[in-house]
Amino acid sequence: MENQDRSLLKDPKSIAAIVFIILNLIYIISPIDFIPDFIPVIGWIDDIIALLIAISIGVKYFVKKKS
Repeated sequence: MENQDRSLLKDPKSIAAIVFIILNLIYIISPIDFIPDFIPVIGWIDDIIALLIAISIGVKYFVKKKS
């Protein structure tokens, strides 16, 4: 199982997915958004979309490859 984890880090697509997920999470935490968060509901939509994209990429590249 450990060898399989290391092979994920050698795959360029997996590395790109990790970088994308990290950048996506930084965007969610960041106070700078496309739509400011102080606007009720609408301001949170871009954060929710970014979170859903990060989750879907994580599932696609890491959960499916491990099984």
